[in-house]
Amino acid sequence: LVVLLIVYFAERLFRFLLKGLFKRIKLHNFEQKTEYLKKHNIFKKAERMIAPICFLLLINYIFPESEIGSWLYLATIKIIMLYLYVVVWNFLMSFASAIDEMITAKGHKAIRGFTQITQIFISLIILILIISMLLDKSPFNVLAGLGASAAVMMFVFKDTLLGFVASVQLSLNDMLQIGDWITMPKYGADGVVIEIGLTAVKVRNWDNTITNIPTYNLVSDSYQNWRGMNDSGGRRVMRSISIDMQSIKFCTEDMLLKFEKISLLKDYIEQKKEEFRIYNASQNIDATVAVNARRLTNIGIFRAYLERYLENNPNIILSMTHFVRQKQPTEKGLPIELYFFTTTEWIAYENIQSDIFDHIIATIAQFELRIFQDESDAPEQLLQKNAN
Repeated sequence: LVVLLIVYFAERLFRFLLKGLFKRIKLHNFEQKTEYLKKHNIFKKAERMIAPICFLLLINYIFPESEIGSWLYLATIKIIMLYLYVVVWNFLMSFASAIDEMITAKGHKAIRGFTQITQIFISLIILILIISMLLDKSPFNVLAGLGASAAVMMFVFKDTLLGFVASVQLSLNDMLQIGDWITMPKYGADGVVIEIGLTAVKVRNWDNTITNIPTYNLVSDSYQNWRGMNDSGGRRVMRSISIDMQSIKFCTEDMLLKFEKISLLKDYIEQKKEEFRIYNASQNIDATVAVNARRLTNIGIFRAYLERYLENNPNIILSMTHFVRQKQPTEKGLPIELYFFTTTEWIAYENIQSDIFDHIIATIAQFELRIFQDESDAPEQLLQKNAN
């Protein structure tokens, strides 16, 4: 009865000391950390260790001297020790989870693997201590016996060990974090990382399915991480539109007069006309033959228009690379490619590039150019087909 009273008051004293301690601490950062400890009931689980410790210290006062060393005495000690090991294991597992949340809240996202391997080591140590206690053997003897089966253990925990090594590499090299958008076609993964575990990484795909990728494969195989795009603040657009090469020609004076009415091209055309006039005059070129002189073409003016259109578009990030270029002509026409960066927000990104190419498709006829689709869709070919 006295021992029970001592245990009761010891627990009450421990609880009182904890409350008094944290009431006197005014540091905001520490108060935030204690919220994680309270969430995992760390203080209550620490309090549960007081009772078995007190019983072990006072066990000799419960049993008469004649019973000390008897089977009931030894059995009681083993039961109390078993309970203590279980309580300590529960406390350490919860404490590791709380530490994991604290570190994750600071932005270190790839710590989950370390937490899991720590919990595994804690569980193995507690298990060895329990076995050694029940068998009345030294823990080192138990470890020596387990050493003989190390090869089997290595085979059984192969994925765990590989996952641990991969977690270390992912964390130290900052290769992956929770919230990263990754694509890994080999596993059908295209979405956001929602969990980095010891044996698997969970990816929520854009269709809301979940893909589990072995952690080690993220080190041994290749994958694409879009975090750099989000960090830079700009997402690339690299799309082209194919021009029917039969519609490309030198500009006539009437065409130039029409193009000069486009506000984005007026200064460009005047500058080029003066530049070409001076060059042709200095070289004594017979300008009556088109191929002799330097002349503007409708495709060149169209490219100049696209360059200025991008530079005057408020949705384009001008501090990043942006240009318009010709690509290698193919049987599908002459590709004109637009390369620029815009917002990383997905829906806005799609709307911006769609609006830009809507404008290009609607504008291209003003430059007497045609978009390549199919040979039968060309106006001359279509008229001939109808006539037949």
